[in-house]
This record gives sequence, C-alpha cells and structure tokens, in this order.
Amino acid sequence: MSLRESPLYAQVAEQLREQIRSGQLAPEDEVPTERDLASKHGVSRGTAVKALEQLVTEGLVTPGNTRAGRRVRDLRILPIHVSRSERIDHRKAAGVDAWVSDSQEHNRVPDQHIDVGIVHADKEIARHLAISEGDSVAVRRRLRTLDGQPSNLADTYYPMDIAREIPEILDPADVPQGIVALMTERGLVQTQYRDTLRWRPPTPEEAQKLRIGAGVSVLIQHRVGYSEDRPVKVSRHTWPGDTIELIYELPA
Repeated sequence: MSLRESPLYAQVAEQLREQIRSGQLAPEDEVPTERDLASKHGVSRGTAVKALEQLVTEGLVTPGNTRAGRRVRDLRILPIHVSRSERIDHRKAAGVDAWVSDSQEHNRVPDQHIDVGIVHADKEIARHLAISEGDSVAVRRRLRTLDGQPSNLADTYYPMDIAREIPEILDPADVPQGIVALMTERGLVQTQYRDTLRWRPPTPEEAQKLRIGAGVSVLIQHRVGYSEDRPVKVSRHTWPGDTIELIYELPA
C-alpha cells in the first residue's frame, strides 16, 4: 500500500458514507452487518467493525445494540424557537406542551417518556435554584422522541414546596398543556427565564439513551424560570449537536 492509499477500514467506511449521502441508504434503513460488510468487501471482520465504528463516531449511524441493529440516523434539523416556546401567551394559544407544539410545527411526530422522583440537588441545580447542595428537589425526567427515535433529554427540577403545591409535578402522567401553563393556572406565573448553554462530549449514558456516537457533541441548556425574583424551576436539556437548532430572537 502506498502512503497515499487510505486504510482498508476507511475505504469501506467511505463507500457506506457515499451510500448514505446519495440516499441509497435512507434514514432509518438498516446498515449492513459486520459479517455482510466483511464478505462483500473481502476484508476481515475487524476491518468491518472499524469501518462501522467510524460512521457511528461521525454520527451517521446509530451504535446498535448487537452486532447488527445499526441504522442510518435521521439528520433532519429541528428548529426550536427557545425565546418564545415557553412564553405563557404562546403556551395558552398552543394548548399543548412546548415540545409537542415545537415539533408539530415542523410536521414531526413527538412523544416523551416521563419518570418522576425526589432527588438531592447537585451543585449545579442547587446554584440555579438558589438552594443548598443536597436539598431535596422534585424532578421530571423525560426522554423525548421524534418520529419514534430518541431526540433529546429534558430533566426539570422544582423546589419541594412548589412540588407539594402542584402535586402533578410528581405524577408521571403527561400534563397536556405543560407544567408552565399549569403553574400559571395555579397562580405561579413565570415572569422571566435565563438560559445558560455549553457544549461537551456526551457521557456514555447520554450516548446510549440518544443512540449517538462519542463524536457527536451535545448542547447542555439550563433554563431557569423565575416567578418575580424567585427561581421556581430549572430545566436541563441535553440536545444532540447535529440535529437541533436553537433560535433566539432578541431586541436590538
């Protein structure tokens, strides 16, 4: 092999990459197994594994749970208008949860799987809620999907006095109009939000839940909601960096 030639695994990966780019392998299509790739290209099983791992790292293919099971990722971008999605006038007009309305506006099919519980606030959550680290907080954890596939993670934390005042927070059932609108109905109006954003590699748990490779950065968005001057909730959103676009509209 000359110095200009690519390694065998890279050549196999490039052929698969081109099939994905051309649409020959469409989003959600199964990707050939390691065994099939090795047989088709006349390479070792290890070479086929490296080729597939390369595409997983690039975010083109899902990791899969076994030697098979890998699929082409749907890389359509979902725009999220974060400067208006939780405004109470927008929530009342939509009549549904912010995630549902944001997704439906772009003809996507949203869903979410909800777990609830009481946990001790870590340092970051405590800072956002202006409480002591280790204090008990209520949490609603959501794995959100688009068209049946994992899209993002959204965990929202509430001080315990608010969770006692609004018991639906600790009910795993969906709240159709969303918690923000429900809190407003109960007299707890959120008057402003503050967002903090940062990018980082996914943790192994995040990568597993979102079915992304380690090479796909995630955007961590913390949104703190205030009622007058008091923080009443903080949402920690974990967005895959290659399929979500956050849009902010700011006054000049």
